[in-house]
Amino acid sequence: MKRRDFLKISPALSLPFFINGFPLTAAAENPLLHLLREQALENGRVLVLIQLNGGNDGLNTLIPLDQYSQLVNARGNIVLPSNKVLPLNGAPQTGLHPAMSGIQQLYNNGQVNIVQGVSYPNPSFSHFRSTDIWFTGSNSNEYLNTGWLGRALELEYPGYPNTFPVDPLAVQIGSQASLITQSSTINTAVTVTDPNAFYNLVNGIVDPAPDTPYGHELTFLRLIKQQTDDYTAVIRDAYNAGTNQGSYAADNSLATQLKIVARLIKGGLTTPVYVVSHPDTFDTHANQVAVADTTTGNHAIMLDILSTAMTSFQQDLTAMGLHERVASMTFTEFGRRIKSNDSLGTDHGMAGPVFFFGGSLNPVIIGSNPVIPQNITANDQVTMQYDFRSVYYSVLKDWFQLTNEQLNSVLFEPYNVLPIFRQTALPVKLLSFTGKWAGNKVTLQWDTDQESGIDYYEVQRSDDGNNFSKIGMVSAINTTIKHTYTFNDLSLSKSLYYYRIKIIEKSGAIEFSSVLLLKSNQSVGRTGVKIFPNPVTDRFTVSFDNKLSGSVTVMITDLSGKEVWKQERDVTDVFDINFSFASRKPVAGIYILKLYAKNEEATLKLLVQ
Repeated sequence: MKRRDFLKISPALSLPFFINGFPLTAAAENPLLHLLREQALENGRVLVLIQLNGGNDGLNTLIPLDQYSQLVNARGNIVLPSNKVLPLNGAPQTGLHPAMSGIQQLYNNGQVNIVQGVSYPNPSFSHFRSTDIWFTGSNSNEYLNTGWLGRALELEYPGYPNTFPVDPLAVQIGSQASLITQSSTINTAVTVTDPNAFYNLVNGIVDPAPDTPYGHELTFLRLIKQQTDDYTAVIRDAYNAGTNQGSYAADNSLATQLKIVARLIKGGLTTPVYVVSHPDTFDTHANQVAVADTTTGNHAIMLDILSTAMTSFQQDLTAMGLHERVASMTFTEFGRRIKSNDSLGTDHGMAGPVFFFGGSLNPVIIGSNPVIPQNITANDQVTMQYDFRSVYYSVLKDWFQLTNEQLNSVLFEPYNVLPIFRQTALPVKLLSFTGKWAGNKVTLQWDTDQESGIDYYEVQRSDDGNNFSKIGMVSAINTTIKHTYTFNDLSLSKSLYYYRIKIIEKSGAIEFSSVLLLKSNQSVGRTGVKIFPNPVTDRFTVSFDNKLSGSVTVMITDLSGKEVWKQERDVTDVFDINFSFASRKPVAGIYILKLYAKNEEATLKLLVQ
């Protein structure tokens, strides 16, 4: 297999590994990574994609009550009783399936946006082909080998994977990496096949293998793979740093996936895209409802899983103070037919609703209820109101704030922007809010335009993303032309902070900017540290690309972080470590080597034989 083809189907492995005589290569982190981190999606926003695989029945999810008599005529054997449909504030002609009480509450609290009738021209009713179209953003007669989010992420990191950010570009939980995050060279998503495997990753556990020589080699190989992946430590650190503040149902696989996502975001992972999947298939050709009660059955169970999981996720994000910078979106490859079949089910159809969840949404239903013909036939469809690429275009433009030129590179032509996200009118146009961590100082910068009636800007900081406190203020000059404000934060005692700008108007009104997350770029390999050989027997050499003076502390810890060996050395640019003279040489295994010299620090993986 060609290397290029391998990369296209595999998540990136940052460090190669070899067994039985071939060296395990360890290298300090590329110093360019810190620069690349500064170039990431700087608004700190996160998109969580929720795949409803199989084709969800939109008419049984979002019910057009103004078409109820036609519904009874078209699908009398599966139609929901009108008095069981859950009402929505401000939308008396539309309601939700009775299993979606959690989403009903979220909608009524202003945390849901729904786009009606989403599809594409000349739709395919093949699961595989239609899924590919949704993943890639292609026309129905066009075949692309890159995903719409893979292309968007590649714009931010055009050199990926040769140069890559400290945190993953995307994380997918619940399945192998999908085409949705495929770039032109590699899939940008770090994947974990299931939540249990994720917990193994963060705890340094490998899946069990047979108690045979082959099984022992397999276990060792799996462990090496985990430990040689740079992102393993990054994800584990974020997971350990974050804590959930809401409760999730233990028997709900989708809730478990979202629980992981919330904790990683809270732990400071700057990944902008997460992909999760509903555990069941929505391909309800038969037994969609129970015979005795159409409000129960397979579809009701699946919608309850979605509703319960999303409610827990939003409550958790709200408690963490993250609900305004995280938006979630459902998608499914197609809808179902209007007319039900004789097996208490529905067949492949055309259009259906897309649900958005979050604290920064325009809390409305976009579009109108589908029109259901009086003289229904088996071929009648829910008609398309919005091209799915208009949804993508709106996400990329209004949520991730891509330019028109970037949007054209991702989706190839302009689409209508839908009012999915809340647009807050301010007496000032905040063009950008960025920050840079350099040395022992954080420099914040915000560009404004068309200022009028602003008293001052209060700079706020938080170490948990929830509780913010004032650290300074900057007077407004109230100019109608572009102006750049800066603020330096010098009182730094931690390695991660959240920042935001509180805008105080002369009238006393208050508005807030988006939240900016910054991590220290002081540590991890800025000196270009290398060790060789690796694996290690009795001795190894440490070299520095940049010549240093003074002393260096060399520490070896096991995978749990427990110190097993330590030494202080005078250092210039190269020195040897010899275990032959050590009172306690580490036993064979995988370790973490840490080196500290003045303000420089490096962390590397070490295999002791």
